[in-house]
Amino acid sequence: MQVMNLIKTVNHVLMTIIKYALILFGTAMTVLVILNVILRYVFNSGLTWSEEASRFLFIWTTFMGAILANDVGIHGEHMRMDFIVEKFRGVPRKVVELVAMLLVLALLVLLFIGSLELVMSTWAFKTSALQLPRGLVYMCAPISFGYMALQTVAKLVMICKASDAELNHEEDKKEEVV
Repeated sequence: MQVMNLIKTVNHVLMTIIKYALILFGTAMTVLVILNVILRYVFNSGLTWSEEASRFLFIWTTFMGAILANDVGIHGEHMRMDFIVEKFRGVPRKVVELVAMLLVLALLVLLFIGSLELVMSTWAFKTSALQLPRGLVYMCAPISFGYMALQTVAKLVMICKASDAELNHEEDKKEEVV
């Protein structure tokens, strides 16, 4: 039980850090784009690096946002087509949920491996304006896929321990009615 509490605490801290990073990234993107538009149209010059920086911030925001959306509960906040899964109850429902999560885990592991290879193969190349290692830009992918794989392992454990009511969202449906 101590280990689970530690894992939950670490996860909560990481999700808080990601939330603040997303706020910072979004603000920086907005400021850079607006500043560049003003400089371009009012002063007839612009920041050569701001478009590249905004693009890189957007890439990181997308991948970090995916971690955040994947975090909540058994099913996370990602969109999910569950019209087939909703037809099952009890053990068959649990089996379908486990198979689905195992498929997600397999995909995340493959994406993690591929994105790690991408980072390593592009690290030596520099970006055109900021002169950053290109692999640094792509580093968000293995971080995101790796952490979502860990979240998926935690969801597999939650599904194994979950009651039928938890799997069927019966608590959520009761709250919606009230």
